[in-house]
Amino acid sequence: MYRYVFFDLDGTLTQSEFGIINSITYALNRMGIEVDDPESVKRFIGPPLIMAFKDFYGMSDDDATKAAGYYREYYNAGEIYNAPLYEGIEDALRTLSENGCKLYVVTSKPTVFARDIVDHFDILKYFEDVIGPDLSDRSYTKVELVERAINAAHEKFDAEGSSVDKKDYIMIGDRYYDIDGANGNSIDSIAVLYGYGNREEFEKAGATYIIEKACEIADIALDR
Repeated sequence: MYRYVFFDLDGTLTQSEFGIINSITYALNRMGIEVDDPESVKRFIGPPLIMAFKDFYGMSDDDATKAAGYYREYYNAGEIYNAPLYEGIEDALRTLSENGCKLYVVTSKPTVFARDIVDHFDILKYFEDVIGPDLSDRSYTKVELVERAINAAHEKFDAEGSSVDKKDYIMIGDRYYDIDGANGNSIDSIAVLYGYGNREEFEKAGATYIIEKACEIADIALDR
């Protein structure tokens, strides 16, 4: 089985579109941008927030940082919890934990928010740690975050002086960013279709596995 199982947060553990769409819409409105199609805002789920404002709306570094501030203002006022767990995800976490897997959240959402969300939905107990960027981080990639998680797990659970065995690790996510994070660290990946990505992007990114339901996660992680 995979000893270390990394989970993305938005779109993998939580159905986060509701709070994110509302908060992004608020931030864009504050920046003088009207949102005609709420579905278009879903593309913000996955990539780093400041990078998304720059890529999708051509904002400067300063404007993207300002927009991110507006987003967090609205998000932290209550939308942060407008993100229920996906059906079957807690059962998957429980099964993996009971079978000896070490679980980590690896997310582009700032760690302080991610930890709060995971704790709010009472699943923090299944995880060794929550790995994400600091609020002050302006530039980071999923490759870097996955690398941090690998190093944290190796340092905590493997013998001192031993080398990292990449076959022990797997990353689970719902966007190609997650698959890129896994591939960039030479570990396997599970792409979930119940989130916000699609099969075409996962196949193009080179996901190791592609699944439709959360209940399939434990089968793969334990019985590869």
